[in-house]
Amino acid sequence: MKIINTAFAVASVLAMASCASVSSPEGGAKDTTPPTLVSSNPKDQQLNVDGKTISLEFDEPVQQNNLQKQLLITPFTDNKYKIKVNEKVMELLFEKPLQDSTTYIFNFREGIADITEKNIAKGLKLSFSTGSYIDSSRVAGTVVDLMTQQPEKDAIVALYPADDTTNIRKSRPYYQTQTDATGQFKFENIREGNYKIFALLDKNTNSLYDNEAEKIGFLEDPISIKPDTQQVTLRTFRLDSKKPVSLQRQKLIDRLAITYSEGIEKVKALNATTKDTILLKALPDGKTIELFKTPKFNGGKVLVTASDSLGNSTIDTIQVDFGQDYTQRIQGASIKLINKTNGTTTYRPGQKLTIELQTQVKVTGANPISIMSDSTNGIKLKYPEQITLDKTSTELTFTIPKLSTRQRPYTIVLDSTQIVALDGKKLRFPELPITIGEEQGTGSVKGIVNIPAKSFTVQLLDGKYNVVKESKNGRGFQFRDVPPGIYTIRVLIDENNNGKWERGTPDFKKEPEKVMIYPNPIEIRANWELEDIKIEM
Repeated sequence: MKIINTAFAVASVLAMASCASVSSPEGGAKDTTPPTLVSSNPKDQQLNVDGKTISLEFDEPVQQNNLQKQLLITPFTDNKYKIKVNEKVMELLFEKPLQDSTTYIFNFREGIADITEKNIAKGLKLSFSTGSYIDSSRVAGTVVDLMTQQPEKDAIVALYPADDTTNIRKSRPYYQTQTDATGQFKFENIREGNYKIFALLDKNTNSLYDNEAEKIGFLEDPISIKPDTQQVTLRTFRLDSKKPVSLQRQKLIDRLAITYSEGIEKVKALNATTKDTILLKALPDGKTIELFKTPKFNGGKVLVTASDSLGNSTIDTIQVDFGQDYTQRIQGASIKLINKTNGTTTYRPGQKLTIELQTQVKVTGANPISIMSDSTNGIKLKYPEQITLDKTSTELTFTIPKLSTRQRPYTIVLDSTQIVALDGKKLRFPELPITIGEEQGTGSVKGIVNIPAKSFTVQLLDGKYNVVKESKNGRGFQFRDVPPGIYTIRVLIDENNNGKWERGTPDFKKEPEKVMIYPNPIEIRANWELEDIKIEM
């Protein structure tokens, strides 16, 4: 009985050992080592390569990782291939032999990984020639965002022979590589010659510029690529060639609202008969404009010219008619704040506040607006000393006065006996609750521009590269009343002196005009003037 039990125990141990030998061990250090290439056929830099198979052997079992999209073969070939994997060996089986007397570069990018943890074989490239020599010309450089000068990671950099009629819109690149995390790129083993060069933020990974949501960069003149490495800088931007489109119109008693397909930078409206300018304003959404009824204009045909930030313009002939009653405007809230701070209704003393009225008005009293801390206590603002009414008679603007040393809620009250509709209709205004914080103070920044250009724009940008303030063509600049924070200074250079900074053209024949970024961040403090900023090329 003991012998039987012992034999059974030995068998059990052996079975367990056998199982353990084919199972992954539990626990232990995670495999973080990527697969390493042991050998290849052809070898890197090999000459006179023929056949239809590329074979790679690694130090551990591997798998493809979307290799058909990740693998870049330059020069471009439409020779189709299949992928075969057998443990540590991966093969590319082409339908036909590669082109004769050609230097090929296979850039596998992130297309090969190990089996266990999918660690990527980084930086894996293979260069060889189907002829008796390997091309030795090269070019390197950097890709940055035009407006921020920040490096572009994983941008496609593409080369096309200068005498070829194709470009990145029409066909895949002849040579192609990709930038690293610092925006750097490098081509090696390129055939000597002149090339058109592009950079592309390729969202749909097809190596074509077929979507204007993608950023593009290019040089208008071909570059000469030779064995001596040269440095090239490409600057990416959005090349929008689409004109704004009028999508929606809303007819109201005193105005016509027109909503466009994109943000509008400039707009002009003329009476088609008299050529008089029509009173208008743009709404905070950036896409909507409103044409107003005035004593000189009571409707008719209007020519509206709208331009986006890239200068794309559209001209529409619009029949303008006005509504019959206030139903759309007066029911519900008839006023609103349109310059909220960071999307909230918290303000500080010294900040400007604008109230949009939902109909045209005139101010008939001396104290039309009050800021109340409760039902009986508050401050009355004076008109016109403290309050302004815009040219469309629909916006009241004032500066928040000093109210309290501690943050607390307040209410803005508009007096409907002192703010009346132009046509005499009776108005009602809801109270507007806001929060007033402690006075924070503002700062200023002052400097000089020492560049050869005669025409330029200096911009102060916030942390998201939004324009806070700007100054044109002044060698000395000063930005006042700036909230404390970290800012960037940018200079747009009008190289052709036509009065505006221009982006590149859709036919790739003209690059964007130059952009400079002041190298150091600007810290603006409350009640402090930063001086001696010097911008030089």
